[in-house]
Amino acid sequence: MESVTAFLAQSATQYEFDSLPPHVIRVAQSCILDWLGVTIAAADESVVVAVRDTLSGGGDCTLVGSDRAATPLAAARINGTAGHVLDYDDVHAEFGGHPTVPILPAILALAESDGSSGRELITAFVAGLETESRINAIVAPSHYAMGFHTTASVGVFGAAAAAARLMSLDPDQTAHALGLASISASGLKSGFGTWGKSLQVGHAAHEGALAATLAGKGAVGPADGIECDQGFARTHSTEQDFAAAMQPVGKPWHTKDVLFKYHASCYGTHSSIESLLRLREHAGAAEVSGIDLAISPRHVGMCTQVDVSTPLQAKFSLAFTSALAWARGSAAREDFAPAVVSDGALQTLAGKVTTTAEDNRDFHLTDVRVHLADGTTLREEVDMSLAVPEGQLDAQWDKLAAKFHSLVDPICGIERAGQIVDTVAKLADLDNVAKLTALTRPNFGG
Repeated sequence: MESVTAFLAQSATQYEFDSLPPHVIRVAQSCILDWLGVTIAAADESVVVAVRDTLSGGGDCTLVGSDRAATPLAAARINGTAGHVLDYDDVHAEFGGHPTVPILPAILALAESDGSSGRELITAFVAGLETESRINAIVAPSHYAMGFHTTASVGVFGAAAAAARLMSLDPDQTAHALGLASISASGLKSGFGTWGKSLQVGHAAHEGALAATLAGKGAVGPADGIECDQGFARTHSTEQDFAAAMQPVGKPWHTKDVLFKYHASCYGTHSSIESLLRLREHAGAAEVSGIDLAISPRHVGMCTQVDVSTPLQAKFSLAFTSALAWARGSAAREDFAPAVVSDGALQTLAGKVTTTAEDNRDFHLTDVRVHLADGTTLREEVDMSLAVPEGQLDAQWDKLAAKFHSLVDPICGIERAGQIVDTVAKLADLDNVAKLTALTRPNFGG
């Protein structure tokens, strides 16, 4: 068998900005804007403050949403943690997790430190996302089913490949970077609903950046670390499909299939939220006797938490998010404030939600049935696996810009937020990424 690690390393070196399709570039810009928004908004979250206080200092790299700075590797870890705290960052159906958050913090810090251009940042980002998607295709679905958090455990490879491409490492160096990443691949679903979920993503960003940095200095890792007998794939999954990863660059483009969140909770809750919002338009917030959700087995253990008492737990509760959607008509960031989570009426309504796992049900298509107090039953299913078609990417950008402003205006001000949006929109023309990162520091008294 041809070395999978070597093949992926060779592929990662082949990404060139001028060869990227316009729609792939547009989605990459959307990913960058969305990640910046959720990261800035999370700057004052407890876990972010704790990590920042522990690791900042000793460098000049921007800590997004903060007036503090750190070394490139520390910035990758801190910003990687911050970008996932709100669980409001993008997702990818085939990747099976959040594709941007392990990659962008790693290369943003390195790009700022090295004075890289916007084109170089975009190219590296796409190289990372394409690589992590191909590696997940090897181990899915058993990897996730075993309890691994794909965003972190596979995302570390995306971070390493992206950092290697940004640093213009050759194929052999990139293979060693991927090999070094393989020995750091970790992340468990047991951390969901706790600080652990975001901390392990920060770890992935840090380890990916470190792997590429060391490989660039001559470090040697297992050059077949993905496929060897005691390597990543065989120790982290029960079945492997190595051929799925060994596809030519751009066949297909995984980047184009990124999905964006407009509810501040686990993406596994979004199909039921959207269904309930649609039903609510017809019935209003009528009194209900029960809400039944037919879910995928993949939901179980991920977002089936009940009796939630904290905002993080609430984000991973189909019952609570269903109650939010029906009672408040929203599942935005402010809907997960502690006072809302503890609201007695919402908790009572959440107690009326039942979930039943169906073996063949798609993860992104929850069957929702609302039983009204008058005996009427309403039913809806909304498929959340479909990416926006190429012809609607501008409309998607506008929707993401509105989300960005809602998160960032209160922190940086509407003028500064607008500058960030405009800069990301013209990122291909930016000569130095440091001009973008400088804008992400909030206005602390001017």
